[in-house]
Amino acid sequence: MWENNEYRMCFKEDSILDFERAMLSSGECSYLLPMMFLSSDSRHIVYYDCKGFVPLSRYRVDKTEDALFILERVLIILTNAIGYLITPAKILLSTDTVFFNTETGDIKIAYVPVREEPAGSSKNLLRLIAQLKAEVTDGYNGYLDRFAAVVFENKYHLRELTGKMGLLRRELYQKTSVSS
Repeated sequence: MWENNEYRMCFKEDSILDFERAMLSSGECSYLLPMMFLSSDSRHIVYYDCKGFVPLSRYRVDKTEDALFILERVLIILTNAIGYLITPAKILLSTDTVFFNTETGDIKIAYVPVREEPAGSSKNLLRLIAQLKAEVTDGYNGYLDRFAAVVFENKYHLRELTGKMGLLRRELYQKTSVSS
């Protein structure tokens, strides 16, 4: 939960594996917010180092161009997380767990494990797309629908989805630069 410029949560002991905990607390995976784990008795609390970052839920994303940029960055982060032995399907994706740095434009994710059995990255990604689409007001949200349809097909790997996102971003850029 985000409060007073701090993000923290309680979790079940077995929801984050020991090797994941070691990787996430080391800060080596620079795409995810660094974490500090504290345990006492039956309580397990994690604090996230989110200096300079704000959850997307606190930031209005009203342009499709920005929403597509964020989604592309999320896909890149998920792809890179695999190299750090972090399973993308276990990462909860929402406007509360995706963070944005307004000064640098950087995107990071707070690793929050999905509570239910992971159903694949597509369910998480579709949730994030729907949340972003609800904020978009520029009339181009059909691009988000098109990407959601691709994700819903569930037959593409993260790298392929990233490539398809790049194509959509270029198409939108061409359309908006011609009409400007």
